[in-house]
Amino acid sequence: MSVASKQASPQPSISPVDLVEVPLPRLLADCDAEIYDSSITDAKFFGCAIQRKDGHIALAMPPAREAFERDTVARILLGKVLGIPMAPLPRSLRVGVAS
Repeated sequence: MSVASKQASPQPSISPVDLVEVPLPRLLADCDAEIYDSSITDAKFFGCAIQRKDGHIALAMPPAREAFERDTVARILLGKVLGIPMAPLPRSLRVGVAS
C-alpha cells in the first residue's frame, strides 16, 4: 500500500474509534474520499491513497478483493493519510507515505 499526501484544505475530525466503527460509506463521505478500481493486478498490491490539493482523497484498490479486505485496507489508508493514530500494522503489511 502507498499513500501520497498534498493537503491544502482542513482535515476532517475523525477519531481512531470513528475510523474503525463508522460504516465505510459514511466514513468516505466524512473524509471526502472515494474508492476507485485500480488496474494493478499484482497480488501484493492492496491499494494506494492520494490526497489532492483540494483535500479530496482518492483510494485506488483492486476490484477483485473480498469486501472485508477492501473495507480494512480503505480504513488503513484513510488513517495514514489523515494522520489518525492506529495500532501498529503487521510487518508483512508495509504502508509507505510520500509527500
